[in-house]
Amino acid sequence: MSLVVLVIITWVTWPDGKVRVIFCNVGQGDGVIVIQNSFQMIVDAGTDNRMMAECLGRYLPFWDKEIEVVVVSHWDKDHSGGLKGLMENYKIDKLYSFRPPDDLGVQKIYTDNLAINDVVKYGEISFEVLNPDSDWGNDNDNSVVGVLNYRAYRILLTGDVTAQVEQKLIWRKIINNKIDILKVSHHGSAEGTSEELIKVIRPAEAVVSVGKNSFGHPTKVVLDRLAAVGVKIRRTDREGDIIYIW
Repeated sequence: MSLVVLVIITWVTWPDGKVRVIFCNVGQGDGVIVIQNSFQMIVDAGTDNRMMAECLGRYLPFWDKEIEVVVVSHWDKDHSGGLKGLMENYKIDKLYSFRPPDDLGVQKIYTDNLAINDVVKYGEISFEVLNPDSDWGNDNDNSVVGVLNYRAYRILLTGDVTAQVEQKLIWRKIINNKIDILKVSHHGSAEGTSEELIKVIRPAEAVVSVGKNSFGHPTKVVLDRLAAVGVKIRRTDREGDIIYIW
């Protein structure tokens, strides 16, 4: 009797000390993964379509079932809908947003609210919170906005905030430095990513997290604003996952 042994090789991202920031293709939603060795931070979890879980599966070793930090910018379903699916397969150590979730199951793992001047830190990686500093009266403008820092690299993550919030951040000089990468607000809605913001932060690249939708996202006015000053525009609906490695 002959014995046939099938060997299946699975390619995984082995810990190598490098930082990977992945803008996941989650369709019409937001989902970002930050990875360094065995540390993972997620900012927004996409919508309830399993695409965020699939993105994690592409970049995390199969044996790593723990996510150290999750930040949900706000509780709209296109930013938080994939969270319960992640909870089925991963242990989430800390979960933050600007307020607790309404879902009782998610409330059980909720850690604390984030507000301006809070910092989530791991080694040389830090997420500095810029918004909210008060209740704007709507969830989009209450979105957790923050700068993800690693050494000299800076990424601005904007949730779904409008130009009203952006202008306050500029006027109060809360944000007044160059940013390398901008996560375009609200999938490219015309209500955000103002000319003032673009001129102040002068990003080299802008990432639009977007999928098929009936809202006209990303809008031509936002794409034109970015293109007018030479910003490279990247889109998850065209490129799939967008990855930066340092």
